[in-house]
Amino acid sequence: MHHTVDRTQSCTRWNRDLPNVLTVDPGDTVTLAMKDSSDGQVHPGMTAAEFMGIDRGRIHALTGPVGVRGAEPGDALEVEILGFRHEGWAWTSVTPGMGALGDEFHDPHLHIWKLEGGVTRSIPGVTLDLSPFCGIMGVQRAERGEFRTRPPGAFGGNMDVRHLGAGARLWLPVSIPDAGLCAGDAHAAQGDGEVSINGMEAPMTVDLRIHLRKASAPAGPYAVVPPALVPPRYSTKPFHVFIESHEDPREAARAVVRRAVGYLVGRLGLSRELALILCSVCLDLKVSQMVNAPIVTLSGYLPEAIFD
Repeated sequence: MHHTVDRTQSCTRWNRDLPNVLTVDPGDTVTLAMKDSSDGQVHPGMTAAEFMGIDRGRIHALTGPVGVRGAEPGDALEVEILGFRHEGWAWTSVTPGMGALGDEFHDPHLHIWKLEGGVTRSIPGVTLDLSPFCGIMGVQRAERGEFRTRPPGAFGGNMDVRHLGAGARLWLPVSIPDAGLCAGDAHAAQGDGEVSINGMEAPMTVDLRIHLRKASAPAGPYAVVPPALVPPRYSTKPFHVFIESHEDPREAARAVVRRAVGYLVGRLGLSRELALILCSVCLDLKVSQMVNAPIVTLSGYLPEAIFD
C-alpha cells in the first residue's frame, strides 16, 4: 500500500513520546513531503540580514514520525530510498562562527540556488549536478525526553551522508515500538564535509519503501548505496586534490578548505564567501592516512567537470 504525509506533519525535536502521524505495514511505500531545514523560514529573495533573524530553534524540520507495525527494539528498519523531487530552489549560507572556517568569515552570506532539472547554474562559470538526499533520516531514540536534531547517533539522524540518494538502502536499529521514522534536511547536493554549514538546503519530496527485518538490528546505521559515488559527469574529467597534514584532523581539514577557497577565488573571481559555499556543495573531504601518528592527512577533491 502507498501512503502520503504532507509537510505540515513535522517536528523539530527527537522525542519518542510524539504520536505517529502515520503507521504503515512492512513493505509499504510512503511519500514524505519535507520542508527545507529552516522549517520554511528561508525563501527566495531573502537577504542575509533577514536570514540572520530566523528562529534557529526551529532547525531542523523533520517529517514524521512514521510508525511501522510490528517493529520492536532489536529489529532493523530497512529504508529503501526510491527517489526525490525538488521544487526549483535551494539555499546555502555562510554564518560567522559556524562551519569549517567560521572564525575567518565575519559577515553572513545567503546564496539562493535556482534548480533546473538535474543541474544548477547559479554561480557564474560552473554547472553543478544535483544529487538529492536526506541529510537527516532516523528512528526515535531510546531515551525519553526532547533532543535537538543536530547531533547524529546510533539511531541515525543528522548524518549528512550524501550517498543516501535514490537507489540506496539504509538499515537503522529500532529502539522503541513502531520505530518512529523521521526524515528531513533534504539537500539537492552536498560535498563530503558540508564545510560552510549547509548543503543545498531545499524543500523536497522523497519516496521510500519501508521493510522490517526482525531481530537484525545493526550496531549503528548501515547502508548499501549505488556504485556511482560522484555524479557520473564529474568522472569524465580529472579532480583537483588539495592535501594537508596536521596532528589535529580538523586543522588539516580547515587548511584543505582554505586552499580550495583560494583556488576558486583565483580561477573564477568569486568572493571568498561564494567560493566557500561552492566548496560546501561539491568539495569532498577524505581521510587519506591515519597511520603516521600523530599526523593525519586529509585531502579535498574538487571536480574539474564543474567548470564551464
